[in-house]
Amino acid sequence: MRRLRAPGGPGRWIAPLVLVLAAAGCGAAPGPVPVPTPAATASAPAAVPADGLPLRAFGYTHGPLDAFSLPRSALLVASVDQADNVTAVLSAPSGAELAAYLRRALPAAGFTVTAGADGSDPTLTFAGRGWTGSVTAADGTAAVLLRPA
Repeated sequence: MRRLRAPGGPGRWIAPLVLVLAAAGCGAAPGPVPVPTPAATASAPAAVPADGLPLRAFGYTHGPLDAFSLPRSALLVASVDQADNVTAVLSAPSGAELAAYLRRALPAAGFTVTAGADGSDPTLTFAGRGWTGSVTAADGTAAVLLRPA
């Protein structure tokens, strides 16, 4: 005797399920990246100020990972982590606060602020440790760009 099967067999629901799961994953908007706990950065070098965290603590794998830092209060809303381009877009702190932090932190970490050292606006450029970088801010968002020198 022969069994009758439903049209399409048991696998008929697999393709639609995969499509639904893929669409759900693609539609999720990225949220701010939480600030890592201090325990995750116990080995941070002394050049990082007490109120900062090295790039490595924010999950970056490229750039001056242990020398360049961001304030602990940094909230990343977008990032690029490539060998030739490291970018952090932050919703906090403000551009002026970020620039003030970097003016203080960069020289201690072996970087030279090449423009914007006077503190007149949140835009500055810097170089050191084989990298060049810039900071700019507008409309409540600040961005840091690092590139190999």
